[in-house]
Amino acid sequence: MGAAIATKGRRRTPATASVGADPSAAGESSEPRDASGTGGSSGPVDSSEPSKSSESVETSESADSTERVTMWMDRATVVLIGAVFATTAVFDGKDIADPARLIGVGAGVLAAILRVPMLLAVVIGMAVCALIRTTGIL
Repeated sequence: MGAAIATKGRRRTPATASVGADPSAAGESSEPRDASGTGGSSGPVDSSEPSKSSESVETSESADSTERVTMWMDRATVVLIGAVFATTAVFDGKDIADPARLIGVGAGVLAAILRVPMLLAVVIGMAVCALIRTTGIL
């Protein structure tokens, strides 16, 4: 979530270098190119030239690394929020929370699973918990 906020919800795509970049990685046609770079197989191909320059390899590796770090940061954020949620939903200090809170949290989670908007899912959980507490059922 933190990385999503930093990029404003947009995923960055790695930019490939235009000099010496692999045409298939840049989304161009996959037809073979000759030494003049015009495509086709009419001329001899110099196989001693590397297909990618070291700059483009470093750029793609750093872009892959950035995407990997962003993915793990997104996962770590979700896990951390989930852990805080679980501990505050189940425990009240050192004791286990009252059943009304557990049922209210369960109702909110069920609403979220059913794809209800998040604000409405929270309100449903609070309402169920308040209803159980005011009626004195549990």
